[in-house]
Amino acid sequence: MAKRIVTKIGDIFCVEFQDRTKGYFQYIAKDFTQLNSTVIRAFKTHYPVDMEVSLEEIIKDEVAFYAHTVLRPGIDKNLWYKVGKSHETGEDKLRKVIFCQAQEFLVVYLNTIDVDPMKNWFIWHINEEMDNIGILPEHLHNIVELGSIWPYSQIITRMKYGYFTNTSFTYQIIKRIPRPDAMSYIKEVKDNCIVYTCFKGDYFEKQVIQTDSGITRVTRDEAVINHLPEVRRKFSDIYLEYKNFITEEEFNELWNSADNKS
Repeated sequence: MAKRIVTKIGDIFCVEFQDRTKGYFQYIAKDFTQLNSTVIRAFKTHYPVDMEVSLEEIIKDEVAFYAHTVLRPGIDKNLWYKVGKSHETGEDKLRKVIFCQAQEFLVVYLNTIDVDPMKNWFIWHINEEMDNIGILPEHLHNIVELGSIWPYSQIITRMKYGYFTNTSFTYQIIKRIPRPDAMSYIKEVKDNCIVYTCFKGDYFEKQVIQTDSGITRVTRDEAVINHLPEVRRKFSDIYLEYKNFITEEEFNELWNSADNKS
């Protein structure tokens, strides 16, 4: 019989990343407004995986983001594990957090009506009624937290990179802001070529351009010297779907196969 897993508000969990670092999040509330789902706060600092970190140090860290999720799948798959518990859950700050969703339909007198999701935003505070505000005001674009219930894979991705990688029209409004040290790799189809770009944080690092005639690679220094527009392009300004994200291994395989001519 599988061991019964009990989680309680205040529990702190650790996530270990492939680069031998680790980060932490804390289970801080239930949100009855969003299907009674678990709410967590993830902390900003990443530590060496073999470093001992006190619970006091963890909970005093700056919060990177708040999110709704389900804890058990991550526990069952050993993707995060409990390291302790704290009664300090930052409840006062949580109650000021604004969650949001954009929906492609409205329900009017039990009838479903298709609408423009960019004009049909809902916002709410934890355990308070959702408010349909229509268009999301610009001053909220960099404040709100997407209120979906996120799978463990997306929670880990956001902890590691600073953003979610799912496909959603909401990213036309809400920017993905990477961690300053995050290495992100994307693939875009442009005209008669495929462009693979590496960003460090929000900024261009290097690029591989694949055409019928071959593969070319461009370093940041080359882009600066040649005044290429790519060097001014920010990761956070690009609208990306899930299919646009690639792994470091995929990028490096192409990079290493290039002839290093620009």
